[in-house]
Amino acid sequence: MIVRRATLEDLHPLAVLFDEYRQFYGASSNINLSYQFLKQRFENQESVIFIHIKDDVFTGFILLYLGFSSVACSIYYILDDVYVTPTFRRQGSAKQLIDTAILFARHENALRISLETQKTNYQSHKLYEQMGFVKDDEFKIYHCFLK
Repeated sequence: MIVRRATLEDLHPLAVLFDEYRQFYGASSNINLSYQFLKQRFENQESVIFIHIKDDVFTGFILLYLGFSSVACSIYYILDDVYVTPTFRRQGSAKQLIDTAILFARHENALRISLETQKTNYQSHKLYEQMGFVKDDEFKIYHCFLK
């Protein structure tokens, strides 16, 4: 099993996996939409994506977006998506992906990696905490939905 940074050449198999991820969270399957979304992220250099591969099969991915801290005058990364296809779960794939993201962010001299996860996703909470992520009890999150 390897983890490497995704390239534009990985877009087709990555879009299939990304579409599976979207369905996992209740979205309707739409390979074209998934493909176009990822293609825009690559073309506009708006994200960093690492893929987990076993025997030439894409088994998972992690997607990071760049953020900026005005107070610290520094960058940070937003871990927006991490997904491992069900067949390959509980084999250390998510941990490998998160480890890679942490190493990458450190290499980029980022201040931190931030993430949000569902309150009921206890398995992920446990993994994130084991990997050094700290629950934020100081800030409350608000959203202004526009669509």
